[in-house]
Amino acid sequence: MKGGVKIKRIFKATGNLVLLGFVVIMLISLYNVIQVSRNSDGLPSILGFHLLTVLTGSMDPKLSEGDLIIIHPYSTETPKVNDVVTYRNHNGTFVTHRIVGIVDNNGTSLFQTKGDANNLVDQDLVSLEQIAGAVAFKIPKLGLLLSSLKGPLGLILLTLTISFVLSAKIIKKILAVRKEEQLTQK
Repeated sequence: MKGGVKIKRIFKATGNLVLLGFVVIMLISLYNVIQVSRNSDGLPSILGFHLLTVLTGSMDPKLSEGDLIIIHPYSTETPKVNDVVTYRNHNGTFVTHRIVGIVDNNGTSLFQTKGDANNLVDQDLVSLEQIAGAVAFKIPKLGLLLSSLKGPLGLILLTLTISFVLSAKIIKKILAVRKEEQLTQK
């Protein structure tokens, strides 16, 4: 009997790990679906928030390379000095920097930005139309993890998880058949 209880505990723990693995895989899949279904502005979003991975250290220590940042688009409020915003620069690249100044250009506000780790302000001024939104919060290093799971590592992890689940089901079935045979022999 002791061995049977031990095996049941092992299967229960294994089942919990498999369930956790599936939850992780589902979250990664959800992230990938979000990445694929981009808005017209070119940013992945869910429930109106944009999800981005920080690619450089220009905003250290506030934002580090590999952090997942959640961007909240401005609706009625206007960006102000000290807001950390994501905007599309003139090359079409998204940049996340802090607003350090506002310049009036014939009644239109233009924003001067700077990375916290940079010595100089950004060369180009940013218009309101270029700003995708303000950083609402970050999840440290999650962007790095999710980005790495989109490639070959993600495929390997998915394959291993499916193989593990199938193997566990087969072993469970074999043990159930053996137990049934033992009961019928008594």
